Amino acid sequence: MYGLWRVRFFRSERKLIDCYSSFFGVPLARATLPVIAIFFLAIYGRVVWMLMAAIILGIGHIGIHMQHRKELSE
Repeated sequence: MYGLWRVRFFRSERKLIDCYSSFFGVPLARATLPVIAIFFLAIYGRVVWMLMAAIILGIGHIGIHMQHRKELSE
């Protein structure tokens, strides 16, 4: 899905606000999709420390992207 999002991004006008678009109902796809992939990989591999790292990454990475999108829309 992340690859498809990137194709759509490079076919767009490539404005900064396009980096924070949603994709198939996933908000902030550029930040959310990689975090979801790591989260599911941790569950599949049953790696607890990786699961905790994915949660911490998700909080920080998605939070920062939410803040940047808010600043751009102001």
